[in-house]
Amino acid sequence: MKRTLIALALATCASAAEDLWTAKVQPLLAARCVECHGPQKAKHGLRLDSIDAIMKGGKDLGPAVIAGKPDESPLIKVCVMPRGEEMAMPPKGAALTTEEIAMLKEWIKAGAK
Repeated sequence: MKRTLIALALATCASAAEDLWTAKVQPLLAARCVECHGPQKAKHGLRLDSIDAIMKGGKDLGPAVIAGKPDESPLIKVCVMPRGEEMAMPPKGAALTTEEIAMLKEWIKAGAK
């Protein structure tokens, strides 16, 4: 019984992460990040256009996301850096909103699937 509940909880988290990716994370990254980190141009070898690419990461920092650990994930770290810092992202336009960062953290915490 206990194992069944644990398996159900894990499946629910994975489903929540997949739903977040499709509905919110992928569109946000497509709108704000993929111009520089996508199939046409991958600055520092980092692509943010698929989960596999995000988990592979780039040349400098390794995986962009550490599943389950939003505050340790480089993607979050660069998005919350003060504007003007060399690695603060996105470098053009407005910084991500508090809500957008919270959503990314929620997705990562749910397993980044």
